[in-house]
Amino acid sequence: MYSFKVSSHVSFPLEGLDLRPFLAKECASQVTTYDLLSVICHHGTAGSGHYIAYCQNVINGQWYEFDDQYVTEVHETVVQSAEAYVLFYRKSSEEAMRERQQVVSLAAMREPSLLRFYVSREWLNKFNTFAEPGPITNHTFLCAHGGIPPHKYHYIDDLVVILPQSIWEHLYGRFGGGPAVNHLYVCSICQVEIEVLAKRRRVEIDTFIKLNKAFQAEESPSVIYCISMHWFREWEAFVKGKDNEPPGPIDNSRITQVKGSGHIQLKQGADYGQISEETWTYLNTLYGGGPEIAIRQNVAQLPDPESLHGEQKIEAETRAV
Repeated sequence: MYSFKVSSHVSFPLEGLDLRPFLAKECASQVTTYDLLSVICHHGTAGSGHYIAYCQNVINGQWYEFDDQYVTEVHETVVQSAEAYVLFYRKSSEEAMRERQQVVSLAAMREPSLLRFYVSREWLNKFNTFAEPGPITNHTFLCAHGGIPPHKYHYIDDLVVILPQSIWEHLYGRFGGGPAVNHLYVCSICQVEIEVLAKRRRVEIDTFIKLNKAFQAEESPSVIYCISMHWFREWEAFVKGKDNEPPGPIDNSRITQVKGSGHIQLKQGADYGQISEETWTYLNTLYGGGPEIAIRQNVAQLPDPESLHGEQKIEAETRAV
């Protein structure tokens, strides 16, 4: 019925927190020491109170207290004696700092280069902030064919940074990865694939509309096929361009049930749609799957058709595909 705040003091280092004893054996990281970057503190009780933060300016190494709109410079001893609620640490690596400084020095030299290299801005951000950025990964802006995907070309400047040859050679020699990119161009293979996909979508949806329009014009269709709306919605999302991947084979298992005799029938209350035989054949030819569920209407001929309206017998036939 009540709660209280634990106010026990927790001591924590500002630098050199070594987490090596707590790493998993399969961890491949070589950097295991961390330096404090920020602290969140809570003043008050468990039911109410106020939050402040201490954050270090990584440029000048100075600590500051952030209390709503007030920012005050503080000594590191104030931070270390704070009643910490959340501690933010980041990996520390003198080697990484040296690598960054060396790149800055190479850039300051402004040595003319015959080639310019494009590097992923995402990876360069890792280099500037991570202790272990890993191999250069330019596939964040390249397609599998080595070009620029057409949908990325209009904002490619946001994805790449141009580096002189000297800096590229230094980074590539140190981290590896790649691939090297000296020229940005729209991938013609991807462009063809996009056009082929767009044509496929257009043909499928136009054919469905045409077949379904003919189905709606039938006054009394002799057979009606059932299709799972779950699968149909996936197909509809694909042909309308909302989903990049086409659906798998037609899966009517959600709308069927098996009787004790092994006979498959339409499940009562199932989420399904009604389509024509021609539409089912078209979709099934493209995607395969099943099982096929057909509702056939057989009109029994009565002795006196003028005095009776006729009786319709409806039965569901299924066939596994």
